[in-house]
Amino acid sequence: MNTNLQWMNDNVRYFSEWAKLNDSWQEKLQISGNNLIYVENDRKEMIDIGHYYLPNILENPILREQIQIKNKLQAEDIFRIIRVNVLAEENEVTSNTLTITNITMKQDENGQYFLVIEDSQNHKFKITQNIELVLQIYQKLRTNGSYVSFNELKKEMEALNHE
Repeated sequence: MNTNLQWMNDNVRYFSEWAKLNDSWQEKLQISGNNLIYVENDRKEMIDIGHYYLPNILENPILREQIQIKNKLQAEDIFRIIRVNVLAEENEVTSNTLTITNITMKQDENGQYFLVIEDSQNHKFKITQNIELVLQIYQKLRTNGSYVSFNELKKEMEALNHE
């Protein structure tokens, strides 16, 4: 049995056990083929987990505990956590991926707040809109790993814009 098939068998088995403890997952999350599919109303999102070993998310002790508490994690939350982990693992393979090294909130002379985002190549970017949302998403992504790539932050922001 090849590794990907073994991983998917384990992914399905672990996911099934987790779903038993989280009622909201029953109708909104499913594994079909190599994809984890999230459905909410008319919206459908999916991520290929065929090359990702789902039990790896249990390495995070807080997440491991929350998965085991009945109805603690909502379907959308666990989908986004898994998606971020899959994307982060894919980005590790790409050595030239820019990562965010620092985010600072500043205030201009008119009293308006903005964010300065610095990347791993010391480039700086100024964000003036939706700064609270950017910070929330960044913090959420940071809880799942030691770094956040611009691609991850961008994909999460785009996903929210399409909702």
